[in-house]
Amino acid sequence: MAKELEKFKAEAKKLAAGTKKFTTAEGDKLKKRIGISLGNAWEGEDYFRESLAKARKDGVKSEKLADFQKNKHFKDGLVTWNKAVDIHQEEVGAMKGFCADAKAHMAKQQALLKDIEKDLKKRSKSSASKKDIEALQGELEKEIAAVKKASEYEGKLNAAQKLYGANFQKTVDKILKEKADSHDKKKDATELPQLLVDRNLKKYTNQVGALVKAINAHCVTAIDKAGQDLKAAAPELKAAAAKYKDLKKINDQYQTARKKFPGAIEDSKDKKKLLATLKKFNDLTAAAERKIRGTTVTIKKAAA
Repeated sequence: MAKELEKFKAEAKKLAAGTKKFTTAEGDKLKKRIGISLGNAWEGEDYFRESLAKARKDGVKSEKLADFQKNKHFKDGLVTWNKAVDIHQEEVGAMKGFCADAKAHMAKQQALLKDIEKDLKKRSKSSASKKDIEALQGELEKEIAAVKKASEYEGKLNAAQKLYGANFQKTVDKILKEKADSHDKKKDATELPQLLVDRNLKKYTNQVGALVKAINAHCVTAIDKAGQDLKAAAPELKAAAAKYKDLKKINDQYQTARKKFPGAIEDSKDKKKLLATLKKFNDLTAAAERKIRGTTVTIKKAAA
């Protein structure tokens, strides 16, 4: 009966090379690549919208793609976004292929395991090969479990990662029909991820810094003016409140993005930076509110 052992070993050896390909490490690698490509695709969409706005400023008033294609700004934006979407879909395709191949490989492993189990059922306890076959069975079961985990990585993708760009042309047509001023005002689920791309993050970080600086300056000036004339402090407090409103608006957008797109942040190569920035925005907004409230209380006490 030793020949069965050798047969099982030979089949297991054939499968071993493939088994090494299907690991959770490879699944993580593919998932990370998808996160990066999705971020690039979102940035591409953002760039496309900016290019569309430029085309409209150039005088293109149509909602038809053919008319916009004549504009160099629009064409550049569309091509750039389309390339980013194509790359993202290729990455998603690679993940799907990886998982499909892993499942096919696992089916071969399970077929071998089934043959081994059948052999062991009819094998006598005194068989010299039984322990070796059982050991092979145990190793194969562990390998199957590992490949199974790898085969499930497609299921770890969220909807945006898996489906973004699936209806690219429909999305383009939809954007073309939007009102010219809607791109800056929209804050729905399809727009928020754009806040997370590096270019926009830098822009809003600068804005937040400037707003906080302005709020502090207005509060300091308000107290200085209140020492001479309480009424003179009112415009400064009003200006600080207006700046705070803008600051809160930015922070609210980012905190909403954090809640709605935890997967995008988790998969980002800049995860730590994103989370640190979002926390900083929140902390600065809270501090600015306290500053205005404290300044107001101080001035009211002085007036009492």
